[in-house]
Amino acid sequence: MQLSLPPGAVLIGALLASACGASSPSPGDPLPYLDDPSYRRAELVASLVDPSNDYSQLRLARYDSGGQGDWSRLPEWNPAVTPVAAAELDAPGGASPDAGPTEGAALTLPSSVTSVDDPALLALGEAAFNRYPAQAAPYLDVALVSRSAASTYGLWVDSARGVGGLVRTKRADGSAALAVTCSTCHAGRALDGSFRPGLPDARLDLGKAMLASPGALPGFESPAAVGAWGPGRLDVTTLAGTEPARIADLRPVRWLSYLQQDATVHDRDLTALAIRIETLIITSNEQAVRPPRVVALSLAVYLQSLAGALPSLQAAAAASPRGASVFASLCTGCHALPGLTGDPVRLATVGTDPALGLSPVRGTGAYRVPSLHGVGTRGPLLHDGTVPSLDAMFDPARVTPGFTQRLHGAGAVPGHAYGLELPDADRAALVAYLAGL
Repeated sequence: MQLSLPPGAVLIGALLASACGASSPSPGDPLPYLDDPSYRRAELVASLVDPSNDYSQLRLARYDSGGQGDWSRLPEWNPAVTPVAAAELDAPGGASPDAGPTEGAALTLPSSVTSVDDPALLALGEAAFNRYPAQAAPYLDVALVSRSAASTYGLWVDSARGVGGLVRTKRADGSAALAVTCSTCHAGRALDGSFRPGLPDARLDLGKAMLASPGALPGFESPAAVGAWGPGRLDVTTLAGTEPARIADLRPVRWLSYLQQDATVHDRDLTALAIRIETLIITSNEQAVRPPRVVALSLAVYLQSLAGALPSLQAAAAASPRGASVFASLCTGCHALPGLTGDPVRLATVGTDPALGLSPVRGTGAYRVPSLHGVGTRGPLLHDGTVPSLDAMFDPARVTPGFTQRLHGAGAVPGHAYGLELPDADRAALVAYLAGL
């Protein structure tokens, strides 16, 4: 989090974005997603960009299909959890992956929801983002030995929020499990030290943790590929681990209209995002359980709320008026106002590494256009996280063999050459504008 997930693959990295479209229920209406299978089925079908890829085929076969293995028949899962507390890392031997210091609790679900602007729904989404066990992660036992170990594998540690969003719970079969939450990959500290939900964690090195815990990962075909992910990336697509993508920035979800780096899902409305989240959790738990639909819907609502903490277009333009002008003349064909996003772009047009877009699992032959809201604090850029910064992105040397700043490899980072031909002053102004977004 794409996710007919192989055992041991990690979910979270693929969770992307939403924008409410004209077909979504109005905010005051009852929400048919919660109790109308035919509505959910129609929304799923309408959201799948390429029905022939593996991601779509699995969902067409299992999501409110009425056929064998229909996911609607799975048991609803809202287990008690105990978050891993930061202070536990200071105990001899570190934190236990199996049992918390206090009795755990499940999410408290509302008895009914009649509108997507119900404050209780937003509060549930925030709680689920931080506490719902999205996928078992036994390989992260190695990170709980000490604060130093947590740092080695890139887990954030916060005295109030815990250790990397990790929780302890029980699987559907009753066995103990250490699990990741949405906040494991999609929250952390910015450069100014503030904790920012939705911010991609560019330090998180799940591949390194997996290699250190080989017994926890039966099923991975290529340990070398997993080791090559590096910080801030993961493969939620293949058994081989050969298609890593950058951990997504969830803060601009209000604006994006396509989900996943390769635009696998058309996010027509809030329901499409809720279905994306629901099926992500199902496949990440080996298709054995499903989340309460109100949890999936609340997560969608919460993700859309994160945009409120991002800078405004007006503030960015005030910081660099010349950069705003350059952006308007050069970039808005793809990154259209006000969302700074647009329709997917064919692989040959954008020119970046096409592997993910050609994947038989979820590829569409195109990449989504990311919203640039939040790009100034996003961290590594492009779908594969190979460019470390905005300055590097607009360095004309980036597309040449002599480029020295590439992450996850060496040499040129081809494609998306827009702006590289600008005069130095215009490029600097454009970077300053983007940095303020």
